[in-house]
Amino acid sequence: MAQSMTMWNPFSNILASLQTYGDLTPDLKLRQQVTRKLCQRPDLTLETWFESFYQPQGVSHAVASFAYEHLAQYSGLEVGRLLPDDRLEADLTWTEICWFDWDLRLYEDFWQQFGVDISDAFDPTLLSTVEDLVVWLNDAARGQNLPPSLDFPNP
Repeated sequence: MAQSMTMWNPFSNILASLQTYGDLTPDLKLRQQVTRKLCQRPDLTLETWFESFYQPQGVSHAVASFAYEHLAQYSGLEVGRLLPDDRLEADLTWTEICWFDWDLRLYEDFWQQFGVDISDAFDPTLLSTVEDLVVWLNDAARGQNLPPSLDFPNP
């Protein structure tokens, strides 16, 4: 009997892995629904998106470019169709259309681009809209919104 139970362990592991994989992947049907809704809007170039929405708010071109490129990678959406007041969860269902680890990828990508570690400061639940996210990233790139350093001065 113990032999037959051992035989089923790999099969059980495969089933558990498949279920876990399903829980961690984007909801592609939901992503398609959001994409269909967004297709009714023009797909703005980076320059137009930046000049229309973020330059007037003082967001740097580098941060807008970062957001334009990377948010598309995380979500599968055409960022040029996103408006500043699009709500991340209510309108875009962000956490369901992105891979489960999108925020971890954001930390790494932001570090690579700007040399700023946002992993302890970023809380997507506090950001309601696309604009909130882009402005937060801009502030973080300038060293704002980050927790104080735990480095102690040498005596």
